[in-house]
Amino acid sequence: MNETSRRILDHFQVRKTKKQKEEFRKYIIHELNQYGYCPSIQHKGINNNIIIGNIEKAKIFCTAHYDTQAVLPFPNLIVPNNLFGLILSQLAIIICVLILIFFMNIVLIQLFVWIGLFKNIELNIASSISWLIIMIWMLLGKANKHTANDNTSGIITIIESAIKLPEDLRDEVCFVLFDNEELGLLGSSAFAKEYKEYLKNKLIINFDCVSDGNDIFFFPTKQIKNDQSKHENIINAFASTDYIRVHINKGFGFYPSDNFSFKYAYGVCSLKKGLFYYLDRIHTSRDIIFNEENIELLSDGVCKLIKTTHTSR
Repeated sequence: MNETSRRILDHFQVRKTKKQKEEFRKYIIHELNQYGYCPSIQHKGINNNIIIGNIEKAKIFCTAHYDTQAVLPFPNLIVPNNLFGLILSQLAIIICVLILIFFMNIVLIQLFVWIGLFKNIELNIASSISWLIIMIWMLLGKANKHTANDNTSGIITIIESAIKLPEDLRDEVCFVLFDNEELGLLGSSAFAKEYKEYLKNKLIINFDCVSDGNDIFFFPTKQIKNDQSKHENIINAFASTDYIRVHINKGFGFYPSDNFSFKYAYGVCSLKKGLFYYLDRIHTSRDIIFNEENIELLSDGVCKLIKTTHTSR
């Protein structure tokens, strides 16, 4: 892993506030200038997407989000390729939230009665206040200091790919780092809307949480789910190793990330295998697993895919 990526992992894992994001963008632009790139910023509303490459000429777009979340008391467990597992995991999260609200309601009721704000506060009022506190906590709460997987891993995959890529192939791809994925895919939605003409029929590969797990999954959107030629190109470029297995998810799949903003896209993540394939630890202080082998496989695969796209023209 190069020094630019190492410094991101060591010093830029927190990218939540306006200042933190601005410092990260300045660092990325400065570093990539040293490698012959001229990154630009798409300013759109509250979004500041980092664009690395030529949007008009690119045949492939490789993307990742760079914003980070507040630290949460329980992980955002995701089971993306099994419907039953997905339902169970989401129920588990809902139950955790409801338990948290229950205890918050008890505290709020006692607090309001104690200070004399209400003589008899109704439960629905306390519940509404609890929900509001949780929403504010998620949006404005203390930043998670540990974001190795979500999504420092995706950023470093993009940076490693860009630096490894030979100069004569750079017009074939545009690398983009999206802002505000955690707020609801705002950065990628703004990018898709503004550059709709250049993105038409182009392949987008979005890397999100790719360093914690030995099974790397490519989740295709509906429009390319049955496109065997695209799947073969992916498997040939991103070849499995003895330790890391690469899969194209052809059955049920629901991976909620910036790939949702595009028609022809793969959402890429690494999963662990238990009863189901799953993703955990993210949005908590336990998000510290960073498998460099995953990043090497993915960045090498990006370069190979771009080379194949160039030679097949």
